[in-house]
Amino acid sequence: MNIHVVQPGETIYTIANSYGVSPERLSVENDIIDPNSLTIGEALVIIRPGQTYIVQEGDSLESIAKNHEMDVMELLRNNPNVSGRELYTGEELVISYIGRKTVPIKTNGFAYPFIDRSVLRKTLPYLTYLTVYSYEITRKGNLIDIDDSEIIQMAGDYGVAPIMFITAPDEGDNVDTDIAHILISDEQVQNTFIDDTLSILHNKGYYGININTPYIQPQDRQSYVDFIAGITERLNSEGFLVIVTIAPSTFEVSTGIIYKGIDYIGLSQAANNVLYQLTYAWKYPYSLPISVLPFEAVMRTLDKATTLIPPEKCIVGTSIVGYLWEFPYFAARTNTNFLNYHSAIELAKDTGSIIEFNEPSRSSYFQYIENEREYMAWFKDSRVIYPTLAYSQGYGLEGISLWNIMYFITNIWLMVNSLYAIEKI
Repeated sequence: MNIHVVQPGETIYTIANSYGVSPERLSVENDIIDPNSLTIGEALVIIRPGQTYIVQEGDSLESIAKNHEMDVMELLRNNPNVSGRELYTGEELVISYIGRKTVPIKTNGFAYPFIDRSVLRKTLPYLTYLTVYSYEITRKGNLIDIDDSEIIQMAGDYGVAPIMFITAPDEGDNVDTDIAHILISDEQVQNTFIDDTLSILHNKGYYGININTPYIQPQDRQSYVDFIAGITERLNSEGFLVIVTIAPSTFEVSTGIIYKGIDYIGLSQAANNVLYQLTYAWKYPYSLPISVLPFEAVMRTLDKATTLIPPEKCIVGTSIVGYLWEFPYFAARTNTNFLNYHSAIELAKDTGSIIEFNEPSRSSYFQYIENEREYMAWFKDSRVIYPTLAYSQGYGLEGISLWNIMYFITNIWLMVNSLYAIEKI
């Protein structure tokens, strides 16, 4: 696998020729809209096919997969551009890429129920779990229902296990710690919560739950572990999986000091799996995203976490969401807007910006001026995602997770598919 950074004067044709791959395939695998107008500094992923096949009249995904002794999901992972449409005679499909995938891994992606269905269809072949965001807990322990039946059904059609994500609601920009305290200290509220959870699991066809760990008061540390252990025992007895999510703060990442309200060892023993989510940043518009912190600091945090959480239980999560903010930046005052990968590339092109790469944070960025105001866009591309994927592979972790999958970024899934043998439940 190669990661090529676009230089001035290059086109998709000159780049493809230098690596011995077809420009059409290179365009498809990197979501290139105009091959004659690349964005300077854009990172392209290049993986050479090992075996290809030209579609013949009467072929289908099923017949091609059968003739090549592979399953349809693998064929879709190698060719996401054919998802949701008929094959046409003469088009080239990738049967396999050079290099043997020997490392099995579980993959997870977060999605809102309103995700574009075509995006979901493209993504599902790459997933073990689809985590649906989110069910909120009330003060009485009830769960607020969401319209998720269709995406649960779609997940099942692709052999993906749907997971219901459970979180406390927000009060302003902060997680409601009062509800967390009530939930872990009031037995009646706990019983209501468990009953509601089981009802949804059974009625909607979920595979399990993922409980987001809110801010836990230090005095509630052990109570929260006991709460998770109790839920896990009850749900496991009825055949459901329990994952608990821990998301370190920017303070923890930058200082290496783990907040004492969270018992990593206890939670890893209490739940079936721990999702260690390095960068959520879904609801803190005035906070500095973790992705702008030094990458080595982020990895040190993960190093420490993996000494407390057994690798076979640890799922490492990262964000593929970008950010856009106006200068000057003031902590807790400057509003940070979210930016998806494709929008970042197009914004750089439209503003005539050159994409730079910040080595300490391993993040891509560019600055531009509009209406006499200066802005910075900070986002993740293959140069950022690859080290995290490689880290997971090196440590033998249980899985990887992406926040979020509301947009399909072909080259990221291409890397995942080239590094791992993706497990299905």
